[in-house]
Amino acid sequence: MPACSTARLPASAGEGALNAARAQARLTAADRLVRAGCYDCLVAAYREFEALTAVPVVADTGYLTIARNHGAAVPDAPGRAPQLLDAVAALTGVIYGVNRRLAGDDELDRSIQFSRNRDTYVKALRDAAPFDELGAYAWATYMCRIAAEWRNATLDEIFVASPALADTPLMLFRRATCRGLDERVLETLLQQDPRFGEVPYLLGLIAVGRQDLDGSEALFGRAHDWRPRWPSLLQAMGDVAMTAEDLENAAALYGQASAVEPRSVDARLGKVRALTYLGRHEDAIAATDPLLASNWSLGDARYWRALNEAELQRYDEAWADVEEAGKLLLNSDVPKLAGIIAYRRHELDVARARFEQSRERNPADCEVRFYLGVVRAEQSAWLETADTLMRAGECLEQLERRLRAEIAAIAARPASRPDRRARRGRRSVRRPRA
Repeated sequence: MPACSTARLPASAGEGALNAARAQARLTAADRLVRAGCYDCLVAAYREFEALTAVPVVADTGYLTIARNHGAAVPDAPGRAPQLLDAVAALTGVIYGVNRRLAGDDELDRSIQFSRNRDTYVKALRDAAPFDELGAYAWATYMCRIAAEWRNATLDEIFVASPALADTPLMLFRRATCRGLDERVLETLLQQDPRFGEVPYLLGLIAVGRQDLDGSEALFGRAHDWRPRWPSLLQAMGDVAMTAEDLENAAALYGQASAVEPRSVDARLGKVRALTYLGRHEDAIAATDPLLASNWSLGDARYWRALNEAELQRYDEAWADVEEAGKLLLNSDVPKLAGIIAYRRHELDVARARFEQSRERNPADCEVRFYLGVVRAEQSAWLETADTLMRAGECLEQLERRLRAEIAAIAARPASRPDRRARRGRRSVRRPRA
């Protein structure tokens, strides 16, 4: 009836219409932020949606109308929502561009939950993909990182489910971080929208892959200015510092990462390694305690604990820890360390057996050959000693040639920091000596 009348609306009605229009404009702006795709954009969109739920005109009319309209277009949306959100929760452990181990029991639980409900979750994700940003992004995340049966799928096949959203920055970013990092697309996104503060971090990872430590450090620095308490970034910065043998800085960065995210196993192990190489053996031993308490990466924690105990000549404790590490790790380093500890305990037969086991697992380790020759000499096995030490000498000569070539390559690369070039030109073997 009012639509057919020429009379003016009451003031209250006019004010309500104005408020509704303003709320609709805010909703539209928040939707644009979602499609913009950057982390800051998504946070701003979330806060705006949260704020709008407190606006009566949205809570009572506008927002419900939008929800009803969406439900009319997608009749089964309410039924799909819980399963879709459960599936999304199981995907939250993914850190794009970084391959890392699970960070704790909660991530393991989510991984198990997804495996147990795989068919249900995959159907929910696939069904939701064509309808909105959440569905499209969740399906792409599953396809990019988890779907073993689609390992050989092309990017076009992965993103075909949501063609209407394909050119939005949100989905372009998802595509650029799917099964690798697309440097060109990431740089374009950053140039077009400087709000993509996460992109320098990803470009820094690409630089690390090219062994461009100075370039990666500069890019990580930009990301750090944007988010100084980002655990993955701090860990990556620690890795660069460790590679450059800037050990004090590496230990500090790993410590910051684990302080922000205490479940970060790799950051805690990085700190232990850095402290070990600094010769701060008591501190390194203490840094293994949280790992042992968490029951994560126990083999690695026991190995590094044993190494530091051996450096402090606590051979009985070191032997107990390296034996525990041997039950959990299958590599050449554990029996090698066990051989060194046994040799220092004057247990030559045990040392020889462990060095032989290490050599079987890694025939290219020249040090193990040398250690084995030393033990055989002390056992007066002269013919075996001569053969073993001769082969160790040949191995070390080949290793020296490779290292000289690496040093020459390092010297040929431009470096903005002379101290870094000097450190990168050194190569030291940081493990207990027999």
